[in-house]
Amino acid sequence: MKKVLLSSFVVLGLTALIIVSCKDKNNNNITPTYKNQSGGTGANPNINVVTVTGTTQVTHPATENSSLIVGGSGWVYDGCSINNNVLTAYNGATQVQIVFGGGPVTNSTYAFTSGIPTSGQARMTVANAPGQPDGIVWYSKSGSCAVTTSTVNTTAVFTSVTCVQLNYLFPVVGCSGQLVCAP
Repeated sequence: MKKVLLSSFVVLGLTALIIVSCKDKNNNNITPTYKNQSGGTGANPNINVVTVTGTTQVTHPATENSSLIVGGSGWVYDGCSINNNVLTAYNGATQVQIVFGGGPVTNSTYAFTSGIPTSGQARMTVANAPGQPDGIVWYSKSGSCAVTTSTVNTTAVFTSVTCVQLNYLFPVVGCSGQLVCAP
């Protein structure tokens, strides 16, 4: 008798579980057959709750190559100390800076890099390059500069340095000229 009673409860419990699990569920997911509040298909079922999935497309406003001649009339240079490893120049809103790796600048040729410069390397940054949208910083990608130092000043001369944005390889700003600083 106990076996029959136990078996009946098990069968009754499984039957109840099957009936409950077969009940239609409310599916508000957006599918090709979803009907929105106005009877149309598609769209967000919760109009007042905006949801975003995926990633946003990052765009940049720069679309054309340009060039920049650094030095000469209109350029103002930051002063520097004898042991300095940074040269900076300004012309209006345009700022050009070279950071040298490996300690104080010496008479040498430095290869430009876009990363943090190590010994024998330098990184040029250009902010607000002429012919480009404001607010964009450009980083050296290739090129080199020859540095001459003395007790009077430090001069870095460079030709055809290619500068790009941090996340984009096009367009480019080509830089030539020189940066000078005096203690």
